[in-house]
Amino acid sequence: MDTSELVHKARKGDAAAFSELMQACQEKLYKIAYSYVKNRDDALDVVSESVYRAYVNLRTLKNPAYFDTWIIRIVINQSINFTNKNRRFALKEDMAHVTVSQKAIETDETIDLYSAIDKLEEKQKAVIILKYFEDLPLTQVAEIMERPVGTVKTYLHGALKKLRLELKEVF
Repeated sequence: MDTSELVHKARKGDAAAFSELMQACQEKLYKIAYSYVKNRDDALDVVSESVYRAYVNLRTLKNPAYFDTWIIRIVINQSINFTNKNRRFALKEDMAHVTVSQKAIETDETIDLYSAIDKLEEKQKAVIILKYFEDLPLTQVAEIMERPVGTVKTYLHGALKKLRLELKEVF
């Protein structure tokens, strides 16, 4: 069943349809939340709150074909709200596959990269996360951010410029 059909069923109160929608995108939503909050438990909290808000506000979704874009936007907003409330930093946890010497180097580089990304404006941070962490095309990033593609490209260019400067100082 395609997304639009599931959304229509979920709007009519079909909990199984809503559950299927969430299962289809849960990993993507978690990754996006994690890239903002950088903590497993906090990311799960953000996703849970986002799923709740999506369920409660599903009737406000104008075009069911844009469900993925809509739910990602909810997760981004919840992540931003969470980080604004809880200004704390955490390291990326999933580096167990790297050898010890590589791990030390990569941890420092990862800290520097995440720190630099955290210093970006929210709109620039969102573009970097969606484009490079989630591998979304700029057209979909533009839909999620509700901005023209040209504006998103401007955000991306500015973000990359700031990251180059920030990371150049570190290295």
